[in-house]
Amino acid sequence: MKILGLDVCKNSVVAWELTSLPKNFRSYFRDNKRPKDNDPLTFKANADGVSKLLALKPDAIILEPTGVHYSWIWAHICETENIRVLWVGHAEATHYRKQNKLPDKNDQADALALAAYALLHWGDDEFFLQFEAGRVALMRHLWLQLQSLNRIQSPIINRARQQLAREFPEAALSKSEPSKVDGLPPLWAWLAGRERSLKRQNTHYDRLYRDSIANQYNVGITTFTRKLSNLLCDLADWEGEIQTEVLEILNFPEFIPYRKVMTMFGIGVRPQALLISQIYPVTKFDSVGRFKRRLGMAKDEYSSGDKETMNTGAGSKLCRSQLYLWVLDQIAPVHARPNNEIGRKLGEFYDSRKSQFQDNPELWKQKAVTRLQQVALKEFKRSLSQNLIPIVSKELQPQLEATLNLTLQTMQMSLVTSIAAGDIAPGVKHKDVKRGFGNLVISQTAAYGCRLLFKELKRAVTNDYK
Repeated sequence: MKILGLDVCKNSVVAWELTSLPKNFRSYFRDNKRPKDNDPLTFKANADGVSKLLALKPDAIILEPTGVHYSWIWAHICETENIRVLWVGHAEATHYRKQNKLPDKNDQADALALAAYALLHWGDDEFFLQFEAGRVALMRHLWLQLQSLNRIQSPIINRARQQLAREFPEAALSKSEPSKVDGLPPLWAWLAGRERSLKRQNTHYDRLYRDSIANQYNVGITTFTRKLSNLLCDLADWEGEIQTEVLEILNFPEFIPYRKVMTMFGIGVRPQALLISQIYPVTKFDSVGRFKRRLGMAKDEYSSGDKETMNTGAGSKLCRSQLYLWVLDQIAPVHARPNNEIGRKLGEFYDSRKSQFQDNPELWKQKAVTRLQQVALKEFKRSLSQNLIPIVSKELQPQLEATLNLTLQTMQMSLVTSIAAGDIAPGVKHKDVKRGFGNLVISQTAAYGCRLLFKELKRAVTNDYK
């Protein structure tokens, strides 16, 4: 079996071919690495480069999803040519490369690590990312397009508001949410001169501008502002077209059970599209842990010496962001919670976690301070051990270490006494601690919501849910 690891660049890929796992990666790479100039396994993104890659006749290519827009065409071509395409997560690829002591910032080493990782875990889908084809992939693609349009609009809106600060200050900071009738934001539609069915919206801004101080002092609205507004209306129209496509896909029968469940949770249409594109079909998950990991809500343990931490870094960052926003908008405000059993459970969970902080804020502040001080003490000890102990004679090192340990214990007891007396470190602000634990409550609620969501989706697809 011939495996090609591909490290994707902007206009090329660097390949490494493997048929078996090397015994010693470091020496194997040193003996077989190729010069960067005129590398026969660097293929340009053109007809000649594709032809040369296909001529190798690989059984599979292995890719990372970083720079997905650049890697998509290579994956598409290979799938069309009946070559299997496997995707490896960035964290897994990086860890595997470091574990085998391959050099960093080296395209060939990255390609070798990808190929070797695939050979090592061949046949076990759990070690690879899964990308669904067809409607699911299209829905995710459309969701990303909507996100891109949102990012494009923000700087245009900011620039237009700067213009209005001098040309129409009364409207410069006014909200302009898209209308549910035609999807256009009223302020920008008025500035662009768009014809609308909602005449009262135009009338409102007509009256406001008539009485504007800028208008009274002969400061007109410039062509620049009107063209920016027109561009925002075009983007709003475009956004509506994409959202219509998303809805058309979501209304296919296979997604209806998923939508019913997510609507019960108070999850909106756009987040539904992203979440479904990540988890469909839910039957592929054999545990709630894997389900949460896919949505970016599983915690991974990172331990080193006397340091133990939990990091929510695996899975989809996009899904994690959407779940945080869902908790913030639909669960945290009591009035916005779904009026059903799911809403009650989520609300009670959020309130119980929040009350732990609110009932005794000083306790949480002390915990945060203690944690920061413990980190500082460990760093102080590490620095002394690296910089001071090595330059002392071997005979005096045990005595110095004992003195350092006694000093650190004394410092720690002093800190505990200070905290108990209420002498909190001046660098730690209450609002920062409050914000940190507020984020923790949101994260815990999102993770709990994922657990409930997994259970309800499993019931839905097995027809137990009506």
